[in-house]
Amino acid sequence: MPTIKRVLLISFISILLLLFGIAITFIMLGRSFLVIEEKINPSEAIIVLSGDDGRLEYGADLYEPGQRVILTNATEPNTTRSLAIELGIQADDIVEENEATSTYTNATLSRDIMNEQQLSSAIVVTSNYHTRRTRMTFNKIYESTDIDLSYAVAPSSFSTTGSMTRYEHRIAFSEYAKLTGYWLRLFLF
Repeated sequence: MPTIKRVLLISFISILLLLFGIAITFIMLGRSFLVIEEKINPSEAIIVLSGDDGRLEYGADLYEPGQRVILTNATEPNTTRSLAIELGIQADDIVEENEATSTYTNATLSRDIMNEQQLSSAIVVTSNYHTRRTRMTFNKIYESTDIDLSYAVAPSSFSTTGSMTRYEHRIAFSEYAKLTGYWLRLFLF
């Protein structure tokens, strides 16, 4: 029977190996790996993820009257109903989701709304550094549906070229760590 010291040592070594793996992946793939830009398809809905400035503004730029605009975690200051209306989105087209606390719950709760409203396609709006994790998560959560998703990259201060700022180092390392955690959760557990 393993001793507590042995279990703690194995746990500590495992965590160190995981962090080392994330660091090596970041060094090898760089920050551009995090960004996925693709063609935006016409859709019945726009799902705006909370969490960063510029996402709602970009969603409003893509918006056409009659499209549903799902505001995930609409309690955050940068994804409120009032701001959406200020940006030109019609009040009747706004659907607020107020419970999401992560990209994973953004995906599950928006999927439920899409199903309830019988919508068959959506554009998911997020920041450039967040697109790989968003796409992986939403594609996995939506895989059992017939809902077509495309992904729009909102303007962000995160750059994939030139020397990295302290902000970009922090964001990139954080995204690689989260990407690893999400991959483990979505595909292994």
